[in-house]
This record gives sequence, C-alpha cells and structure tokens, in this order.
Amino acid sequence: MTEVFEWKPTENDTMTVEYCFSTVDNCLKIVEMNLNGKFHRATWMSPKGRTRLISALKNDYHYKTGTTFTSMQMRDAVLNIN
Repeated sequence: MTEVFEWKPTENDTMTVEYCFSTVDNCLKIVEMNLNGKFHRATWMSPKGRTRLISALKNDYHYKTGTTFTSMQMRDAVLNIN
C-alpha cells in the first residue's frame, strides 16, 4: 500500500510524493514524485533538500501509521546514490 505526501519545500512550490514501506528492505521508498505537477526525482534535490524530504516522509508515515523509525534510513539505492 502506498501513501501520498504533499509538501511545500518553498513558499511557491508544491511537491507530491507517493511512497511506501518496503518489508523486503525494511525502509521507506519513493515510488513517484512531482514538483508543481512536473516529474521530479530525489536525486535532483540538494543534499539538504533530500534530508528535509526524508525527515518529512518519516514524520508523515509515523503520523499515518504510528510507526517510529529510530534507526531507519532511506536507502541509497532509492536515491540512486552510489
């Protein structure tokens, strides 16, 4: 099951992120995302922006499910970071 998160990274921008929890990898994964209605990828974001997004997704998932992530990190593969 996927979740949809709407986020305003800046005053003029709206990002919509579809994400899910992977039971195989035990982490959140981004399925699809767009910025102002246009296709977007997490790798196109600055490191600071990615960190803010990951934190926002964890908080959103916790709010919706009650699950906390004390040691969970977004997987590098999801962000296509080598």
